[in-house]
Amino acid sequence: MEEMRSTKLTIYDIAQELGISIATVSRALNGKEDVSEKTRERIFETAKRMGYKASKTAASLSRKEKKFAAIFPELIHDYDNEVRRGIEKAVQELQDYHVSVEMMTIKNNPEAFIEEIQTLANKEYDGILLIPCVGEAKLAEYLRQRDLGKLAIAAITTELAKDMRIFMVQSNGRVAGRMAGELLGTLLNPGKKVALVTGQMTSQVHQKTAEGFLEEIKVQKLDFVGTYEHYDQPSKAYIMAERLLKEHPDLDGIYLATANSVTFCNRLVEMGYAGKIKLVASDVFPKMIEFIKSGLVFATIFQNPFNQGRLATRYLFEYLVEGREFEEDEVLLEPQIVLKSNLELYEKKLLDVMSEDILF
Repeated sequence: MEEMRSTKLTIYDIAQELGISIATVSRALNGKEDVSEKTRERIFETAKRMGYKASKTAASLSRKEKKFAAIFPELIHDYDNEVRRGIEKAVQELQDYHVSVEMMTIKNNPEAFIEEIQTLANKEYDGILLIPCVGEAKLAEYLRQRDLGKLAIAAITTELAKDMRIFMVQSNGRVAGRMAGELLGTLLNPGKKVALVTGQMTSQVHQKTAEGFLEEIKVQKLDFVGTYEHYDQPSKAYIMAERLLKEHPDLDGIYLATANSVTFCNRLVEMGYAGKIKLVASDVFPKMIEFIKSGLVFATIFQNPFNQGRLATRYLFEYLVEGREFEEDEVLLEPQIVLKSNLELYEKKLLDVMSEDILF
């Protein structure tokens, strides 16, 4: 995982150095009693060694509640739920700083998003965690035309124009695409036919994933039959499965490059294609776990939506309260390959880690 580098040391750096939570570091440095003496000593020794100096500005600002809003489009519930859990975890870690996040789901179009963002700005919210809607470029254009005051926008899984956001957090799409391409190349012989199923190619995130996939299948000498967009709508994905196989009944492999894959896979099963096509999907959700165990999906590329939400919330707080400045405005998480052989790590162990009071 690549995290943004700060130009000054913060409690996040101390927490990461020790592998403990931000909340624990905060409580120790602020003299709270619910920290063991051994842990308190470790924190103070590490802070001194690293040259940490408490920010008077941050201490004074932390007494005032910081109000964030997380805006989700009406799309993929499994993905949204993981991002929400990550946000909730970050809020828990920041409890001593009086941070609150209101989560809302609105219509998936730029017009609805801009109206909601304007409303939040008028209500003097401090920051927004923005999950993508269809039409990123149009949304950025609308934002430029509005007076949003001091509202800070952090983007998750979207490349909203740089002048309209403080930073973005997302999986490294190009690497994910290359991983999927190499997996299919390993499973299939040169010349075999493969397709890419994605959300919408107007999204820069999906563009980068597609670019990585196309680069790698060329190396693997696979025959690419085309890109199929379902705009992250489950109903369209269901219909697209039938259309794709009707156009290419001899298809050998598919890369499902978004979290919207359940209905597509269900339709493949109904059509009798289970086990006949090599599938590489995205992320680990309850239904995807079933698909991998059954052999319908050979592998999935884990993009950690939980940590996307968690990191975005932490960094937005850090920017507003600690005055943190960043050398890079992109946080790219490292995608990971999940197979049946290591699925239990993601099904059980990883979920346990997510609930623990540690950083990763």
